[in-house]
Amino acid sequence: MAKRRELSYTIGDERKAYFEQEIVPFDNKGRREIKPLHPFIISGGENTERYYFLHVSDVTKYKFIVQPEYFGMESNYTEIFPQRIDKILKDNADAKIFCVFDWDTIRGHQKNLEKHTAFVNQYKSEIDSGKVVLCPSMPSIEYWFLLHFENTTELIKTCGRTLQNRLTPYMLSYFPDTGGKKLLKVLKSEEYVGESVWVEKLCEDGKMKDAIQRAENNIKAAELAGNLDDQSYSFVYLPFKQLKGE
Repeated sequence: MAKRRELSYTIGDERKAYFEQEIVPFDNKGRREIKPLHPFIISGGENTERYYFLHVSDVTKYKFIVQPEYFGMESNYTEIFPQRIDKILKDNADAKIFCVFDWDTIRGHQKNLEKHTAFVNQYKSEIDSGKVVLCPSMPSIEYWFLLHFENTTELIKTCGRTLQNRLTPYMLSYFPDTGGKKLLKVLKSEEYVGESVWVEKLCEDGKMKDAIQRAENNIKAAELAGNLDDQSYSFVYLPFKQLKGE
């Protein structure tokens, strides 16, 4: 049976677990190495992103610190993220924080763009130093999933029918007994994403490596051409790229 994550721990438990896992025993010369703190993930998604990164940490070499309190409603991430960032940096001065959020509710919405700009300006020094890394996806994290199967930059404006139709043939079979539910509804349901098998399948056969390479190459090419706003993209590759080899 696939592993299901229990999410009842607290920030105190998280720090204890980190030190238990990362401080290695003394060697024969009385020395020991304290390994770097795993990166933190905060996100605007309540279930899809939270369980995705939890399962990734369980079934791959990529390790993150994921807490339920670091996740919230997609629409108000500019209010939620500052609270999470301040708390993490207060407790862990050397922390690295990856902020994962969808861009479809920001693109073309002036009020939301203004809120996003204010958020970025508030943490400009942390972003410039690399302590805080912004990882938007246009339109949503489901496009990141699509890159595991297709190398496409087609502009998909919303996380709706088009994206669902593209993903369904690849991913719906990862979730047994869905009772006819549509894939995007399944991906938002703790009942289904709480099991790790869907992430295991998403990462097998080199699909994770393909997604990382596609996302990076497509973004770099678009930035060079100055047309990133005219296509879909995902900066979710950054946490994986920066952890490569650790």
